[in-house]
Amino acid sequence: MLDRDVIVAGAGPVGLVAALVLAEAGLRVAVLEKRGELNQVSKASTYHAPTLDILDRVGVYEAFSRQALHIDRLQYRTVESGVLGELGFELLEGVTPFPFRKHLEQSLLTPILLEKLRGFANADFHFNAEFSGVEDRGDNIVVTIRRDGKDETITARFLLGADGAHSDVRHAVGIGFDGTAYPGFQLRIRTDNTIRDVVKDIGPVTYLVGKTHSVSFLHMPDNWRVILRVPEGISEETALTDEWALERLRALIPDFYMPNVVDKDCYAARKCIASAGFAGNVFLAGDALHLTNTRGGMNMNCGIHDGFMVANAMAEAVRTGERAALDAAATERHRVSSEMLLPRTDTMVSQENAWITKVEGLLSDKDKARAYLAQTAMLDMVELPARA
Repeated sequence: MLDRDVIVAGAGPVGLVAALVLAEAGLRVAVLEKRGELNQVSKASTYHAPTLDILDRVGVYEAFSRQALHIDRLQYRTVESGVLGELGFELLEGVTPFPFRKHLEQSLLTPILLEKLRGFANADFHFNAEFSGVEDRGDNIVVTIRRDGKDETITARFLLGADGAHSDVRHAVGIGFDGTAYPGFQLRIRTDNTIRDVVKDIGPVTYLVGKTHSVSFLHMPDNWRVILRVPEGISEETALTDEWALERLRALIPDFYMPNVVDKDCYAARKCIASAGFAGNVFLAGDALHLTNTRGGMNMNCGIHDGFMVANAMAEAVRTGERAALDAAATERHRVSSEMLLPRTDTMVSQENAWITKVEGLLSDKDKARAYLAQTAMLDMVELPARA
């Protein structure tokens, strides 16, 4: 008898959502996390309608919502025109049961997911358990784990690699991860509510586009994020100075002054796609499968969709002994990543002026605005199964 039905490598939002689906289906699931605690480093913070639906289905939506900030609209601005207008998510009423988005650091979601998972007797969770290899035997797998300086093995039917952009699982089965880096990097400034005094009538999600660069403002439960792209040739040390950020921001808002700053950091962005969504009995989800820029907040959401859909198909494969639907689900998630996720997020960055011109044309057409908001909410990127 196998030790588990499924092993999940990685305890981020993707891996934990997948584990909850598997546990709820009655499968014996083990989650491996190489760190000694849940990852506290967090870039992702936006949760779109299908993701909120998934969080509801796995039983954590209420706990999540108590901490998250409700976002009801998007605001668009240009340097020349000021506020072009706003698109309200109420246009999606009747299209989705969640006609809004939520903001919360992903590092605050994972403890909620883990607490829920610990309530299942058929699920176990292991910190300081580093995946170090897998042997695929055709009808099962043997996973090697490095723990406390010693190797141990666990057998299972399937392995799900949700272990991030530098996925050891992906590397172990020889799946490629081709991609390119976006030029420069991103500067993220966290401020308090004094940003409202600096940027008058700011929306909870505001995009301001100029001729040479742009800035995004995102309201979080306890801060605001100000996101600036840093061009090539500028060092991280320079970008982190108030002087550089002020010069960049004043080119967009001439009377801008620095609000109270909580902290700043920089991060690079890449666009990558795995060469396949699975190999044998080993499957990929989240950053292990795809990686893109942060504009629109889509990459983590797509990963949660991956984990949910593949885990549902895994549960069915274990139950029936038939895996055609599982292979199809993994193939579809790879297609969505390569044909929809990466091109859409890339366009938002590489064609900013064309993008904002398109948005300007939506403000007076509710039908077109509704279709656009459905795309920003990723409603066309996943078809969730009917609820029981």
